[in-house]
Amino acid sequence: MTKTVEVSARSVEDAIQKGLLELGIEENEASIEVINEGDSGGLFGFGRKDAVVRISTEQDNEFEEEETTEDSDKEDVKLEQNKEKNNSSETVTLSVEEQEEVESQAVEFVAKVMQSLDIHGKMSSYFDEHSVLHLNVIGDDLGAAIGRRGETLDALEYLTILAVNKNRESYVRVSLDVGGYRERRIKSVTQQARRSAERVIQTDRKYTMKPMTSAERRQVHIALQDYSGVRTNSEGREPDRSVVIYPSND
Repeated sequence: MTKTVEVSARSVEDAIQKGLLELGIEENEASIEVINEGDSGGLFGFGRKDAVVRISTEQDNEFEEEETTEDSDKEDVKLEQNKEKNNSSETVTLSVEEQEEVESQAVEFVAKVMQSLDIHGKMSSYFDEHSVLHLNVIGDDLGAAIGRRGETLDALEYLTILAVNKNRESYVRVSLDVGGYRERRIKSVTQQARRSAERVIQTDRKYTMKPMTSAERRQVHIALQDYSGVRTNSEGREPDRSVVIYPSND
C-alpha cells in the first residue's frame, strides 16, 4: 500500500528528511516530488517561503537480478549477539550520583551539537534497568541530525559515547534517537524483511534487499533468524552492502 505525505520546511533537503522521517523510510525507498523550492526572502528574511515536497513510498515488486559479490566477513547473528553480551558485561551498575553526572554530561553535549545544527527542540533522557542511557531529541526540521540512511545520527551517537566515556574506567552505553527515527526504522526494516522472506518462499528465488547500514542489516538477520524456509547473508561492500535472502534449500 502506497503512502503519501506533503511536507514543508526551510529547505528542500530539510523537507525531504522530514517526510522520510514521518514515513519511516529511506530516500532510496521513496518517490520524491518537489512542489515548491521555497524562497529565502529579502532583507531580514521578509517574504520567506518554505520549500514543499510530496513523498510517496515505493512498492518494490520485482526481484533484483543483479548478482552481488559475497564478502568474506559474513554477518552472523550469534556473533552480533555475543558482541552485545560482551558490551553488556563491561557495563557496571552506576550509583545515582554517577548516573546524574553522566546524564548531565550527555545532555549538554548533544544540546551543543543540536545548536550547532540550528535545531531547536526538547530532549528526554533516562537510564534503563541495564544502565543504558537513552536520549531522544524531539522538535521540528530534524533532518540535519538524522542524515541519509541515519548516518549522521549514528555518528552523533558515537561521538556522544566517546564524550561520556572519556577518562572513565567503567563503560557507559548510550542510545541516541531523534524524533523517534530509530524506533520507526526498526519497525519498517522488520516489516520489509518479513515481506521479502515471504516472496522468497513463494518464488523459491533469492532476493537482494536494498543497501542498509550495519545496524539495519543486523535487524534483518535477527528478524529472520527463526523464519522457516529462508536464510540470510550480508553481501557486497559498503556503502552498498545488502542483505540477500535465500531459500533455505538453496
